[in-house]
Amino acid sequence: MIENYNNVRAILNELRQALKQLRETGETYSIYIEKTGLTEEEQVEVLETLGRGHITINFNETDQPVEWYESQFSGIWIGTYKNGRDDSILHTVEVSRYPEVVGAYDEDIITAEEDLTTWIDAAGL
Repeated sequence: MIENYNNVRAILNELRQALKQLRETGETYSIYIEKTGLTEEEQVEVLETLGRGHITINFNETDQPVEWYESQFSGIWIGTYKNGRDDSILHTVEVSRYPEVVGAYDEDIITAEEDLTTWIDAAGL
């Protein structure tokens, strides 16, 4: 049982400030919840307070799959990284419009343009 919520409050205030920074400057922010110095109970409290929104993103094309979900607070994403046995090994809390890793990178967009051009040409459109 948590007797003093000061550490939880500090993390939540940090995230609130990060949301303001995101809105004003576009700057993103990320923490590894296990590396914050919070006890396990405090980590659970932070994650439960953040809750779960309606958007979930899964990335499975790796040895360590990850699931992100937007919290009940738009702009705050929780990432759960897993090992090959599907055990959770790391939780991140990211303040961003979407998790950066799932964004399309220029080289991927170039490949997509080329592939779509090939498809359009092959279809005679």
